[in-house]
Amino acid sequence: MKTTPLLATMSSLALLGNASAVTIGFGPVLTGVQDTPSDGTTNQMRQNINITDVVVLGPGTYQATTWDYQAAADATNGATQPVFPFLTIVNGAANHTVLAFGATIDTEPGIQNLVAFGGTNNTFTLTSDTTIAAGIQNPSGAGIQNSILTDTSFGVTDHANSLDFDNAGNVGATLDSFGFSNLPRTYAFSIEVVQVVPEPSSALLVLLGGASMFRRRR
Repeated sequence: MKTTPLLATMSSLALLGNASAVTIGFGPVLTGVQDTPSDGTTNQMRQNINITDVVVLGPGTYQATTWDYQAAADATNGATQPVFPFLTIVNGAANHTVLAFGATIDTEPGIQNLVAFGGTNNTFTLTSDTTIAAGIQNPSGAGIQNSILTDTSFGVTDHANSLDFDNAGNVGATLDSFGFSNLPRTYAFSIEVVQVVPEPSSALLVLLGGASMFRRRR
């Protein structure tokens, strides 16, 4: 079947949603240890936002598709290890707005790649160039701990614990309660994001160009 230039252009716009993923965060390959494991009773809730490996995204609609992590082995003392990934807009020093968050999962030990971000709050729209950071949090409660490995020798993280934190599982929430902002450490995870709808002005220019070609060839 012959494809007209206009239809071909419209098809190319649809393919923009399949563009290469942008990775936000350090990544899963890290030599480190687990951050303050729970004794099986104590609440070791942790919220960590990587403010070193941030990315500036332009206007458009995006979807968090997968994430990578490296987790500690399953606890043997009864502590559970659920975590969920999230993304924030970096507003300024130790101040973030939750942009998207994923499904809470029980982590598998070791390096895990291309884990589904999950959940229904994985898509977001930006209207201007915006600095985006990746975060992880485990739920707050007795016997719950963050299983993601950390290295305290490099990088900077906005870090909160069970005594001082806001819940990252709410889109639009402000995160500004950090027991340790600018904490020197890096956690072994990252989040992959793809653009599913381009900046409106760019899409319109491409579409108009295709329409113009179609009219000339007729």
